[in-house]
Amino acid sequence: MDTKPWDLRSILRDDLRMRYKRIAQVSWTGNDPKNIILRQHFAQAYMDIDHGKKTVLNIDETWVAMTDFRRMKWCRIGRPNSVPKKNVTPRISMITALDSNGLLYVTLVQANSNSSMMQLYFSHLIKLMNAKNANWRNDYIILLDNASYHTSEVMMEFFNKYQVPIIFTGPHSYSAAPIELFFAHFKRADINPRKLPTGKQ
Repeated sequence: MDTKPWDLRSILRDDLRMRYKRIAQVSWTGNDPKNIILRQHFAQAYMDIDHGKKTVLNIDETWVAMTDFRRMKWCRIGRPNSVPKKNVTPRISMITALDSNGLLYVTLVQANSNSSMMQLYFSHLIKLMNAKNANWRNDYIILLDNASYHTSEVMMEFFNKYQVPIIFTGPHSYSAAPIELFFAHFKRADINPRKLPTGKQ
């Protein structure tokens, strides 16, 4: 079927009752009064933690969909400064935990981040922590952001059931999450320098 632009316009306007309008720019909501107040509440709660006795374990997720995250590299004059685009198929979700003593725990999964995935992750994390120290709940506090799959009703019931000590950051509190520094450092490099195959075998 040969469709002309005006045919599509007619359908959008007459059949779907749409209008072609200028896009309105809206300001970033990160500094709305509500978000500022929530960040202040988080900062106060975080400062109230006895950091001399408590280890903070910051957990977050990121996608790994490619192998070379470099945006700049050294090259000889006259040589092309390019790298082959290698996509990771299927993409990998990297759930990473960094504690205030510098210990790093990395989990790789091929699944979307949702409450079911987080329940599975925390089930394994609880087993790991129990094996290391049965009283770890007295010594640790877990720092999470406000992603919906962290704060859902299902997850809150899970945290209460297993007595997981949790503190949530305020909205847009990226600088309060040290795990973001690890992600930034990790994604500065070629994570597959040996060029191992990343697709399905």
